[in-house]
Amino acid sequence: MPFAIRRGVRLYWELTGNEAGPPLLLIRGLSRSSRYWYDIRPLLEPRFRVLVLDNRGVGRSDAPVPGFTTADMADDVAAVLAASGVHRANVFGLSLGGMIAQQLVLRHPGRVERLVLGATTMGGSGAHRTPSDAILGFLRTANVSVADQIRLTMKWAIDPDALARRPEILDEWIAIAESEPRNRLSLAGQLLAAGMHDTSEHLHRVRAPTMVVVGDRDRLIPPMNSHRIARTIPRARLEVLHGAGHDFTTERPAEVAALVSEFFAPS
Repeated sequence: MPFAIRRGVRLYWELTGNEAGPPLLLIRGLSRSSRYWYDIRPLLEPRFRVLVLDNRGVGRSDAPVPGFTTADMADDVAAVLAASGVHRANVFGLSLGGMIAQQLVLRHPGRVERLVLGATTMGGSGAHRTPSDAILGFLRTANVSVADQIRLTMKWAIDPDALARRPEILDEWIAIAESEPRNRLSLAGQLLAAGMHDTSEHLHRVRAPTMVVVGDRDRLIPPMNSHRIARTIPRARLEVLHGAGHDFTTERPAEVAALVSEFFAPS
């Protein structure tokens, strides 16, 4: 298995897809390993050289104790890029992955060709906060079964109408979660990193071409955060997916694959 090691933390990664295509790095969000790209990744691999990783705390990567930040996680990503031999990539970060991608482009701008920030926030005093009952809901899952954890948190991640159309998502997510190691502190560590995230004083410095994507029915990270990011990053493009929830890559994989493909590799 391929691993990068940064300051003693092992980070799992995979590089697949079109070897002649432009590199595309995918960064997942809170408590989700790279396996949760399962719907959209096969749609991107014919056109891109796709690099995915398990963030610290999930999947096959190590789970260090809480106290790390999104900046630490961005430096993890830079280590994975170096280990994979990908010097510079298009980057798509979703949710917490979008926060990590912000830090990556700020701390390692030479690594980022073009940037897509999905369903995320820059944090800071002007941020529209995640509902407190959602945060408490995630914290309360520490002492329940994996299946119940997915059931309890899915209402925040997937729009109810989308889940009604594709009820199999629930079983698919449970199967992934039950197959992976589970560290009770890792979720708290990632929640703390997300809660402390603040790039609001720095995003105006981003020069990479950027697209911000959000579902207008996102219940986890209020959509106005994406509007705020798009106003802050120079010449950023905003795409609002009407009727979509937080994890729009799972709800609408074909639509999102076409959208990001056009942005990253226009015909």
